[in-house]
Formats: sequence, structure tokens, C-alpha cells
Amino acid sequence: MKKLGMLFCACLLLLAGCQSSANGLARAQEKIEQSNLTFKIPKLNGYEATYVQHVSPPMDEKGNAIGDKQEILVAYTNHKGKLVKLADEQKANKDILYGPYQGETFITITYSSFESDLDDSQDIVIDGEQVQRAAAGDRELLVFNGREGSITMEYNKLDEAAITGLTEQVIKENK
Repeated sequence: MKKLGMLFCACLLLLAGCQSSANGLARAQEKIEQSNLTFKIPKLNGYEATYVQHVSPPMDEKGNAIGDKQEILVAYTNHKGKLVKLADEQKANKDILYGPYQGETFITITYSSFESDLDDSQDIVIDGEQVQRAAAGDRELLVFNGREGSITMEYNKLDEAAITGLTEQVIKENK
């Protein structure tokens, strides 16, 4: 009976951890929407978000925004570890909405409120949409320009089929 009680407690702790992580991503998405951005944090099959950061326009000496360019950076891994405690200087001037969690980054997605262009790229079509693509060693970079900004996807050590499938997911969730 004692073992059953310990097993029950362990399951509750595991579920609480998963719930907390899901709630954290939901809160990050709410903050993105409060910033008047249309970006949806993609749910990628086989990968978990480890980090979400909002990059606001720089401020002048009076505290006014210089321009209106905003970015959202999301990092993904195939196995999320523990939450990393950052030192105050690491958090300074960063609007971290979620994480960071331990885990090797396989995918980084950057949403920008403006269109982007990828140098030395080729144009391809994924899910009926024009996408720019360039390779850099083990990394593949893809840029999708939508109606309200661009999404840059960086894939690290993934094969062609995975890249195409994941890119389709990102585009579908953010059309």
C-alpha cells in the first residue's frame, strides 16, 4: 500500500510538471497576442518548446520605441530537460516568455513583424506557399513571408522529410 501511495504521488508530480509547462506556453502565447502580434507558437510533432523570447524595438533615452519591429524567438528540442535558472545579467534586457529548458536545440523559429529575405537562397514551394531555402553545413534555413510578417526556420541536423513536414506545420498554423 505504501508503494502504491508513493507511485500515486510521483504520478501527480509528473502531471503537475507537464501542466505547468503547458500553462507556461499558454501564458507566453497570451503575451504575444497582447503585443498585437498574430504569431502562434507552433506545436511541432516530436519536439517540445524550450524557450520563447519577445524582442521589442529598441528604446530611445526617453523610453520611446524606435520603430515598430518586433520578433518572437522559439527554440525546440526532442527531449526537454529541467528549467535553467538564469543569472540576473543573463535576463537583463530580455523579455523571456518561457523557459529556458535544457535540451539540444534542433529547431529555432523566429517570427518578425516585417518581411525577411534570405541571401543565396533558392525559392521552393511548401504547402502551396513560396519559401526561401538555404543550407549552411548541418543547418537548413527557410523563410516564409506571410501577410503580417515573416517566419525564419532554422533546422539543425534534420533530414529533408522532417524539414518539409515541420515547415508545413509552421505555415499552416501561421497563415
